[in-house]
Amino acid sequence: MAARTLRRIEAGTGRPDVVLEAGRNDVAVSWQPVMDRLAPHLHVVAYDRAGLGASPPATDPDILARQVADLTAVITSATTGRCVLAGHSWGGILVQLLAVQRPDLVAGLVLVDPADERATGVLSGPARRALRVTRLGRPDELRGGDTAASQARLRELRHAQPPLPDVPVVVLSATRGFPRRFRSHWTELQAGLAASAPRGRHLLVHGTGHPIHRQRPDVVAGAIRQVAAEVSADNAA
Repeated sequence: MAARTLRRIEAGTGRPDVVLEAGRNDVAVSWQPVMDRLAPHLHVVAYDRAGLGASPPATDPDILARQVADLTAVITSATTGRCVLAGHSWGGILVQLLAVQRPDLVAGLVLVDPADERATGVLSGPARRALRVTRLGRPDELRGGDTAASQARLRELRHAQPPLPDVPVVVLSATRGFPRRFRSHWTELQAGLAASAPRGRHLLVHGTGHPIHRQRPDVVAGAIRQVAAEVSADNAA
């Protein structure tokens, strides 16, 4: 892949390092309320993916592979040792892929209402088509990529054994913002993801919509700090 420069923001000191991965079409600054709460305790990094915010675009057709490679580069250049990864929505998929491919870089995971391509399976055909039309009307960082390659990588993720490394994992689920049937199915998938992790926990964040990190940054920061504390305890043992 061609070399690229990614804009990142950092705050705080303390270990383990924390790297934040934003949702689809979102940027590093979306994490600012969480970073403000973490900076007094931990070194935390967020960044703009290629083509978003202040990071220049990339042309790699295998978007998923490029995004995971960029996340890997951020981790290896901005942190020391294994880190805690937190990902919102699409970012939750990316940190899971990274954890499967490079468990040596991952000390813990916090998945904030993580996306799951299987969630739309409960939608009717017209509802799925309406969702696609809605996305066509706005910029989308995933548009124009090699869809077959991305789908293949998602299948690899869903069939990975073990699905996640043996590290502390917290999965946070919203309770509002989508039709009830869709939200219920999505939450079930998220609960299953937490159950599949050897040290996984699933938490419902009541009264919140999909952007939990914006609406309840205290809860997200608290989950990250808890995972970081568990990592520190593991390292001291």
